[in-house]
Amino acid sequence: MERYDVAVIGAGPAGSMAAKYAAGRGASTILLEEHPGAGWPVQCAGLLGVEALEESELVLGSFAIRSVRGAMVYSPGGHRLSFRAGKKKAWVVDRRLFDRALLSAALEKGADLWIGSPVIDLAQKKGRSLLTVGRGDGSRQLEARVVISAEGVKAKIARSMGIAPPAEILSGAQVEVPFRVEDQEKVEIFLGNGVAPGLFAWAIPSQEGAARIGLCCRENAYRQLELLLESRLVESRLWGGPVDLVVGGLPLGPPESTVADGLIAVGDAAGQVKPTSGGGVYPGLVCAKIAGRVAAAAAQEDDSSAARLGEYERLWRKAVGGELSIGMRVHRMMNRMTDDELDLVFGHLGTKESLIEIIEAHGDLDQPSTVIKKIMPRLGLSDMKIARMLWRLYRESGD
Repeated sequence: MERYDVAVIGAGPAGSMAAKYAAGRGASTILLEEHPGAGWPVQCAGLLGVEALEESELVLGSFAIRSVRGAMVYSPGGHRLSFRAGKKKAWVVDRRLFDRALLSAALEKGADLWIGSPVIDLAQKKGRSLLTVGRGDGSRQLEARVVISAEGVKAKIARSMGIAPPAEILSGAQVEVPFRVEDQEKVEIFLGNGVAPGLFAWAIPSQEGAARIGLCCRENAYRQLELLLESRLVESRLWGGPVDLVVGGLPLGPPESTVADGLIAVGDAAGQVKPTSGGGVYPGLVCAKIAGRVAAAAAQEDDSSAARLGEYERLWRKAVGGELSIGMRVHRMMNRMTDDELDLVFGHLGTKESLIEIIEAHGDLDQPSTVIKKIMPRLGLSDMKIARMLWRLYRESGD
């Protein structure tokens, strides 16, 4: 039986980064990926903020398709809030190439890799984790001191070890289609219960003359996407059929604990996703670095207890927990708003040049609370009706 200090389940961004940091701290580390390779299937819109790319520690390369500087946000009634920053705010990326680059960085640090190797079972025995990998006659076992679950939203192994699911899981779907893009440096966002109840829909410029059109909603995203493609918002700008389809779940709201004896959960498995934008790469990478460091140290100390691994819990919540908590309240607040209230807010913001300038200067895909905190105090007397409404909804969202 092969033995490792750290076993990481899942070679997505969080898993590869956790393995890189564990191996970099001198821990013998193995990555276990159930699919034939990293980056597949794609379950992400592929829009990464500049901070997420910095956190990836990768040199900008072939995975980067185009930069984004701003957005056009459409309210249910058609009000449009348009803004453009003076510098790049995000990059449209090829997630297959991005994930593979992260995996390569982990392997360069000394991590081993088993592909096509689903983890079927995990058992604890005398302070060690015994993993059953593969199915049927092809299954084999390995032993690890600490296991990092970067399995994704379903996280079967993490759930079996007592890690609770996230507060909610949204349904997501996206297609890449030939599309007349209005501005190649702006993402388009469509709000409203009739478009994407639960979050929002989007059109992200990708290759020349094409866009990624998708949405996240409470349920049945594929059917909701079909309706979006047939809507007046989109249909008149299509000039061909879909060439790619992405589906997946979006976990929001981390559980109370993300550690158990012998196990750490990270990324989507731990609900470490921004509830305002649905982005999981940035918080996942931040938390994965912490997970890798803590797992390596715990393994080298031969202490894989939940109490020892609790260091990871404390550190990741200090790093991004506040942002995720605020984001969850804003997410719930937005879901309490009617389409008429959304029209009121975005119609009003569109007339306030000073507020748009704040968005352009401080808008951050990875830390959206920054711009929210700067806008709220600047709502003047003429904005009090909107300010009172937003504050009431924000308070209620904490229930």
